Amino acid sequence: MLTEEQKKVLDVTFHSVPQTFNKGWGWRIPHNPKREPGSFTEEELEVTNLAKSKTTQTRQVFKSATYEYEAPFNYSNIKVELGRTGTGVEFNMDGAEIDIYPYGAITIEETEPIVAVTEIGSGCSNHAHVVVEAEPLVWKYPRTAVRMKKSDLWGMHVRGDAWMKGIVDDWNDAGLSSCRFDIPESKKVIIGGGSHGADAHYCFRIIRVEVKQ
Repeated sequence: MLTEEQKKVLDVTFHSVPQTFNKGWGWRIPHNPKREPGSFTEEELEVTNLAKSKTTQTRQVFKSATYEYEAPFNYSNIKVELGRTGTGVEFNMDGAEIDIYPYGAITIEETEPIVAVTEIGSGCSNHAHVVVEAEPLVWKYPRTAVRMKKSDLWGMHVRGDAWMKGIVDDWNDAGLSSCRFDIPESKKVIIGGGSHGADAHYCFRIIRVEVKQ
């Protein structure tokens, strides 16, 4: 839990407070489990130590493989959490329509190091966003953790009420969106999303996970 002083610092410095019902709050992988406030672990000092020692580094070369997963994501290594009941979350014709993050989420674990994640889906309203956070193999990203977000994604599916009134997929805003996240080597990724509008969900259809071999 945050202290009152910490809350004040966040508010004044970053204005990082939830504003509306449709804005998620919090992360599922909060921080380095070895975290001691105000200090860094030895792994987190890697860059500064290499810079001081002027150690010559060797570039990496590796091959990768991509695993493709499709909705409804009934795979042994995937967990789908639709989110809050009564908000319209569901498995439908377009995929897994999940609640705004972190209420709704798709968690994927692999035995090989995950180096990239790509999603294909559609917003329930326009200007959608997708977030990814990951549990790295080595915790050495102290002030960021492994979290990424892609905003203002075009492409949304026709809402059910509009579909029943005869609006079909030739509507101007009907379409898919896609984004890719290249991440540090990780053992687990959690994917979520949302939209701006009355229906704040995001619908995931395909997820591709790239692993290092």
